[in-house]
Amino acid sequence: MASEQLKAARADATDAFAPDMTVETALEHARRAFALKKYEQAVEYYATALELQTRKQGEDAPETANLYFSYGKALLENAISQASVLGKEQPENGDEAEGKLSGTGANGKGPILSFSGDADEGIDLFGQAAIAEEEEGEEDAEAEDGEPEDDFNAAWEVLELARAIYEKGKDEDDEVKMKLAETYIALGDVSLETEKFDQAITDYSEGLALKLDLLPISSRQIAEAHYKLSIVLDLTSGRLSDAILHAEKALESVDARLAELHDGIDGKLLPESSREAKTDKKGKGKAIGSDVHADGVCRLTRSQMEAEMKECEGLKEDLALKVEELKTTPSEPTESAPAMAAKALDAELNAQSISVPGQPAVVNDLTSLVVKKKKKAAELDAPAKRRADDGEGDGSPTAKKAKLEEDAQS
Repeated sequence: MASEQLKAARADATDAFAPDMTVETALEHARRAFALKKYEQAVEYYATALELQTRKQGEDAPETANLYFSYGKALLENAISQASVLGKEQPENGDEAEGKLSGTGANGKGPILSFSGDADEGIDLFGQAAIAEEEEGEEDAEAEDGEPEDDFNAAWEVLELARAIYEKGKDEDDEVKMKLAETYIALGDVSLETEKFDQAITDYSEGLALKLDLLPISSRQIAEAHYKLSIVLDLTSGRLSDAILHAEKALESVDARLAELHDGIDGKLLPESSREAKTDKKGKGKAIGSDVHADGVCRLTRSQMEAEMKECEGLKEDLALKVEELKTTPSEPTESAPAMAAKALDAELNAQSISVPGQPAVVNDLTSLVVKKKKKAAELDAPAKRRADDGEGDGSPTAKKAKLEEDAQS
């Protein structure tokens, strides 16, 4: 069940618009606002559509899951946008093409490569729609007061509602399974932005596993999932090798995509009807002809293939640089910095150990290093000889008798 706060927000959004607003009309406005990156408006329209929908079909209806997902995505993008305005992210200067470095996340942890757009919002998967009018549609309104964390939390809660509904129907329909995968990826995005890296790894891994079961390796969605997982692994202590692995797999996916695009331009691709029958090694179809694989090369025109090839070549170059960067990253030390400093200083001074908070004190036992000098036998006998010469110190009966005889003779 949605929280009371979300219910109130949806009710307020519904009251703010005309009473004759329908679900279809609200969705149309929401999708357009999202395409133009007017995320605050998109949130309001999606909230209205969701409120109207739940009044008719209930909050847990399967038909409501897609609205929860879209609403959650809008909340996430709005939170990222607000974080940027509040100075948590450096603003971008000018438009950047899809497939190039597209700025940092709200957590400021580095550049994100853009692999695709949002197909569920009615936008081309590769971000080919609504880009030209993006700047024209932007408003100069100032960001509302309030913390972006509120929208991050709301996004998580709404996406969790979508995930729970999709989870129930994932075994019945591949399209529902794909929506579940996309929901996991979106949940990973929320956790990445809020720096909950362990949770992000879990959600990205779940989404990637589902997509690998549904899509060919050449899908840009596979490359994107591997890349996002690589990012969060790179930010997690002790996971550098895993980050390199997934970055390399993202690069392999882009290579496969380029090869498929070359075949498409050369006319070597099989018709879509023939490709539908193809199965993987386990005998399970990849649903190439369905909406699950909406980014299939066989669905593109020649001009679209040529344009995407340029994008993928740029992606390949950026990914290759990313892999090289990860490989040249120094390995993380197994000991903490204070412990290593204490150990080095202790070795240099060869003195008593320096205690480090949280670690047991190390005591240096130098006994084995001390060479004891043995006393010579002559030195051991010297005092006795001196006493014998002096006639003192020897109290044995033989010595006493000899002395008495000497005195008597004298």
